[in-house]
Amino acid sequence: MPVAPFAAAFRRRLTNAAGPARAGGEAGNGEPVLVELFVGGVWVDITVGGYVMVRDNGGQISISRGIRAEGSQTDAATSLVQLKNPDGRFSPRNPNGIWFGMIGRNTPIRTSVPDGNGGKSYRIWGDIFEWAQSWDSTGNDVWADVGINGILRRLAQAPPPARSVIYTAITDPLLPAVVAYWPGEDPTGATALTSALTSGSLMTWTGTPALASYSGFQASDPLPVLTTAVLSGGVATYADPTATQVRFLASVPIDGLSDGKVLCAIDQLDYSPGSPQFWELYYTTTGNTLVLRQHDADGNLLGIELTHTLDVRGRQLYVSVEMQEAGASITRALRLVDVANSRVFSVTDTAGASALARVTRVRFGPTSRSAVGPTGTQYLPGVAVGHITVENAITATDALGVRLNPIGESAGRRIQRLCGEVGIPFEWVGDLDDTVAMGAQGRSNPLSLMQEAVLADGGMLFESRTALGLGYRTRESLYNQDPAVILDYAGYNLAQIPTPVEDDQRIQNKVTVTVGGVSQTYEELEGALSTALPPAGVGVYGGGADVALNLATSDTATLLDQAAWRVHLGTVDEARYPKISVNLAHQSFVDNPALKRAVLALRQGDRIQIVHPPSWLPPDTIDQLILGSDPETITHFEHRLTFNCAPAHPYTVGYLDGADTRLDTDGSQLLSAVSSSATSLSVVPSLGESGLWTTDPAEVPWDIRVGGEVMRVTAVGGFLSDTFDRTVASGWGTASSGQAWSNGGGTAADYAVGSGVGSHTLATVDLSRRNFITAPFSDFDYYADITTSATATGGSLFGGTTGRYADSDNLVMARLEFTTANGLVLGLRRRLAATETSLATYTLPDVYVPGVYYRIRFQAQGAVLRAKAWLATDIETPEWQVTATESSISASGLLGVRSIAAATNTNVGPSVSYDNLRVVNPQVFTVTRSVNSVVKAHPAGADVRLANPWIIAL
Repeated sequence: MPVAPFAAAFRRRLTNAAGPARAGGEAGNGEPVLVELFVGGVWVDITVGGYVMVRDNGGQISISRGIRAEGSQTDAATSLVQLKNPDGRFSPRNPNGIWFGMIGRNTPIRTSVPDGNGGKSYRIWGDIFEWAQSWDSTGNDVWADVGINGILRRLAQAPPPARSVIYTAITDPLLPAVVAYWPGEDPTGATALTSALTSGSLMTWTGTPALASYSGFQASDPLPVLTTAVLSGGVATYADPTATQVRFLASVPIDGLSDGKVLCAIDQLDYSPGSPQFWELYYTTTGNTLVLRQHDADGNLLGIELTHTLDVRGRQLYVSVEMQEAGASITRALRLVDVANSRVFSVTDTAGASALARVTRVRFGPTSRSAVGPTGTQYLPGVAVGHITVENAITATDALGVRLNPIGESAGRRIQRLCGEVGIPFEWVGDLDDTVAMGAQGRSNPLSLMQEAVLADGGMLFESRTALGLGYRTRESLYNQDPAVILDYAGYNLAQIPTPVEDDQRIQNKVTVTVGGVSQTYEELEGALSTALPPAGVGVYGGGADVALNLATSDTATLLDQAAWRVHLGTVDEARYPKISVNLAHQSFVDNPALKRAVLALRQGDRIQIVHPPSWLPPDTIDQLILGSDPETITHFEHRLTFNCAPAHPYTVGYLDGADTRLDTDGSQLLSAVSSSATSLSVVPSLGESGLWTTDPAEVPWDIRVGGEVMRVTAVGGFLSDTFDRTVASGWGTASSGQAWSNGGGTAADYAVGSGVGSHTLATVDLSRRNFITAPFSDFDYYADITTSATATGGSLFGGTTGRYADSDNLVMARLEFTTANGLVLGLRRRLAATETSLATYTLPDVYVPGVYYRIRFQAQGAVLRAKAWLATDIETPEWQVTATESSISASGLLGVRSIAAATNTNVGPSVSYDNLRVVNPQVFTVTRSVNSVVKAHPAGADVRLANPWIIAL
């Protein structure tokens, strides 16, 4: 065991001297670390007096935070510090201690090191949850083991909210203008509705309400339905106001109410003769809406009625009746908030009246006292009401904010709001509004509600290091990050070997997401980590386990997206690097202060990379996301940080409308083997797939991975391309893509290239002319433009594309017939041992004009042949017009075109011309080899995929 560190530590303990400035530079107190205790309302540096890092061998502070090991939720940060305690100052119950009565459970404490910019880099900001007193037998060595936790520990132990969301919104703190409040959340068996105000009176009833029977308002506990009850609540005395506002929740049945039913009656003190004595808000069948009218004590109508226009049937409403003195008049407003969508519908007017007095009573469902109609009898069948407030000022309709109906609140904003409600400082990374829409807020512990939002959005909750608070990092903020720190393995930036792990700890290839009882399952069916049995996959992981989410919607697309995203995270086919460790006292950081500052600034969720890994590892950059640190240790000599990590690749995503989105094909492979130096690859879709790579020159370059080698694609084209931009007699010469055309049938003079086309002159009838090239593949996707020089007479003219061509008597073709009636017939045909068979035909609706080109697309995949044809100047028709199954000719061979005139044709020397011949599958990639320094040959069938594929973001 080396003795030098212990000897140095011993000398330091004797002298209380500052240690070498190697752990993180020196703090302002001359130490490599600063520990501050919050005592008597101020932060006290307890490192100054030699109370920290002086007792144990060499001194050490250990900190862990974030997501630990294989966890999925952020844990409370932890730290253990030994404090020298000979005078008992760190003994909370010692009356002789200088801080007696000022320290104890949950005393704030924070630890920092210099940030390299003249400030502090806080490593933990937490509470002391444990003061363990210890001493040796002589009494000369006295210390306290202090256990520190981040705020998550305390928050996890907090009780669930005692009241509903809307109750809390109104009372905590109490809205300033409220003079009466009846929540209406009383349980079955209650004899009255209690007031939420200490000075408030009960709301009583006649008849029988159905208490706690309506649960339609998601922000509220169940409310009463007033089918056979009249509610009446007296309002305690308050100063005469200049404004009166009565608000409440109301659900009106889909069938509405009878004419004149009084929803709410508001009585005010008899202020002066002729002033309004009561208001009635009643239901009218004319428009199925609500009307506000005011009366004198005898029920005579004062002024005109204020009629709303909103059909209130079947709606959940937040009703606001507002009256404001305006000189000798009263400005009135009736505002209805549709709780389901937060839309506000308002009507206002000004009524002649002298003044407002204080409200003395509000009633729901009474018999109308109006002297004019319509007047309704008592009771409100099927109507639910609750959260009735009387206020002496007019406030904004959205004063309760999202707490009126939390459904649709973004996950980030919900976490922010919950932190505010419990008085916790909050910070964030990303756009809080760009997070998933949440469902209703349940009655749970605040941390449970926050974690519910984190689970739904997929981001990271974290403990702040700059305050005793929380933060949230949105899922979107994890996407496509630039690396925050790049470490060099060859430059000795690492404090321990970053060991790759190939295991099944995080595999999850089948996930069921459930929202509100509705479920959808997504399963990865293909690939190395699919649910297919080995060796095709790994079998089922997750087993369709149900992930219950609280989302605003349960539609199929949303649930499948959520499930697919979780499967995506659980099927990352690469090694994990669970631990990445650095020592900031190493010379590589001392010589590179910027790198040191960057490491100290790392946050949970940041991207970290390791370049130049050793040769026995894959040559690619090690690319990880930081989940947390476990542990971070600070001594007089070292500052080590060990980060818990997970692959960053799953968060490399694209967007459907993103200009730089790059998505992989469903599967591609090499058509033929390539050497270690070849710069041209023939690529085809994998068996059963049909997707092709883009050929747009603006999209290159991009990187592909073949057999572990990364290659850079600089151009993509089809196997064959010919635009006939040449002049050739007695043949077709060489195609634009470099292949030499061969002729077959007739005489050499029947073949020519000129004026931008290749042509066959049909000097004799019933004899085909053919051009072909070698095609070492049997599956293809082939385009050609075709026209004739004249309308066919006597018999049809034919032209088309051929494939799987062994000789003139064994081939398949897609043929266009130009009839004597200027018609066009597309056909799939087979010639087998000189016997020609029609497999399928389709008559185009067009009237053919000689010299006008039509485009044929001919595709062969296994035994399936299909073709389509359309006017070459139009866009491609989406449907395949002819399809057939043909397995008798399946081998690779030649590929080309074939023309012929029917035996009855009477045209003199007609020609069939071709242009824009393109074989788009197979594709030819021009590549730069060995981008990641891997040099090797690859066999035919080798998998071809993007080196860094993106997926569509959740």
